[in-house]
Amino acid sequence: MGIYFADLHVHTNASPDGRSSLDALTAAAKNAGLHALAVTDHNLCTPVPPEMNGILLIPGCEVSTRAGHITALFLEKPLPVFDSLPAAENAIAAIHDAGGLAVLAHPYQRPGAVPENFSFRTDAVETANARAALKVPAANRLAAQLAENLSLPAAGGSDAHDAKEVGNACTVFTASELTLSALREALASGETAAVLHRDTPHIRKGLSQWTKARRTGIRKLPKAAAYLAWCAVQDLCRRKD
Repeated sequence: MGIYFADLHVHTNASPDGRSSLDALTAAAKNAGLHALAVTDHNLCTPVPPEMNGILLIPGCEVSTRAGHITALFLEKPLPVFDSLPAAENAIAAIHDAGGLAVLAHPYQRPGAVPENFSFRTDAVETANARAALKVPAANRLAAQLAENLSLPAAGGSDAHDAKEVGNACTVFTASELTLSALREALASGETAAVLHRDTPHIRKGLSQWTKARRTGIRKLPKAAAYLAWCAVQDLCRRKD
């Protein structure tokens, strides 16, 4: 058995708010000492090669549902295109039909979330997300408690939207070998641990929102600029603390 490190929640520039290419993300993963990276673009099953820059690539997608976000990992084929925002149960069924595992992503990232919001069952819970604490400081702790209450495996991912965020959180696998099938089996059987190395600064979220605004229309730029400035102030205040 070996110990392997993977960031299971990463966005490329194929996402509307993604800022880095797959080449840049995998190079950052290599520098961070990771072995694998899951590409989980927003509602998009981005095709990936088996590996890049010495990093094993896990086909995935971050699916928006009526109950929040669910990351699909180890997909063997693309997910169907939903006509509207699906129920969580329908998204999970589609993920399983595509050969993947469904992970409840950052369940407490938004204020007001309660356990009753998550009556459906996924294969794991993301208990270490480097962006989750931007609005709710206790988000990861609450996610870990949810995973424990549901007896579900823990997963970790940076939720990176650019290369500078890769590896801020990760999943530690105990697996027989560094292959998709072995890592999938380890996650499904709970042979994982979620690790938060550092919280992503607010400014990274501000930059990703600025990128999204630039791509979606000039009318959204003033709001994005104001948010970017607010993020810079939040980081400044945190450094002073």
